[in-house]
Amino acid sequence: MTNHKRRFSLVLIKPSHYDDDGYVIQWLRSAIPSNSLAVLYGLALECAEHKVLGNDVELEIHAFDETNTRIRPKHVASLIEGADAGMVMLVGVQSNQFPRALDIAASLRRRGIIVAIGGFHVSGTIAMLSELDPDVRRAQEMGVSLFAGEAEGRLEEVLRDAANNQLKPLYNFMNDLPNLEGAAMPLLPAERILRTAGANTSLDAGRGCPYQCSFCTIINVQGRKSRYRSADDCERIVRANLAQDIHRFFITDDNFARNKNWEAILDRMIQLREGEGLQFNFIIQVDTL
Repeated sequence: MTNHKRRFSLVLIKPSHYDDDGYVIQWLRSAIPSNSLAVLYGLALECAEHKVLGNDVELEIHAFDETNTRIRPKHVASLIEGADAGMVMLVGVQSNQFPRALDIAASLRRRGIIVAIGGFHVSGTIAMLSELDPDVRRAQEMGVSLFAGEAEGRLEEVLRDAANNQLKPLYNFMNDLPNLEGAAMPLLPAERILRTAGANTSLDAGRGCPYQCSFCTIINVQGRKSRYRSADDCERIVRANLAQDIHRFFITDDNFARNKNWEAILDRMIQLREGEGLQFNFIIQVDTL
């Protein structure tokens, strides 16, 4: 007699946004990979490995980026309905993507699917405003759970609550941002990465910024304390992607030059390329002001 394992289906979606005519903006190959999606997928893999929902529960993980993949709410709902339990997380949602996220969430909520939304809009408005943003409040009113802050060390709590049908209206970790060294690495399956132009994946070597530029919301979302991955962390990310034949990386850091580990990280990358002959390339944004 075999023991039957229950299935919990976790669907991660990075929403796109609408153009001026109300159409969802989408490409055959999108330009930039979503690091938020990669981070959440990596954290979910860690939760699955650690069996945070119990030894008798199999955590199934699905990841979709709407900028390069058509999102059909009926199909998304079927991934949950075909399992014993599950939820949809709309991840990395920025302000211009929030209306689209609400529309996806509304369609899923009508089918009784558990939905949570996180990202810059939720985190930024909660950090900056004295009361809930009207669209964020609308999400709560339709029964969507809100996540503010970063998910390292917190995703398992959300998954357990969802599995027990006890999801909180708000998870607010804005005043308790996690360390990154040794954290689960951002990772996406190759089939998702190949939907970006040039098959680029992402790597965040650090988050946060000590400065207070008026035009930037980074400090309101990622905090004014810079937090970093180590050279060992970055090597693990590179090797994991090379193992699935992905060789191009977009470094998403806003302040890589101020990362205290920048020299150790680049020295390690040089060693991998010149010492071991591994082939990979980086793209990074350079601010000259």
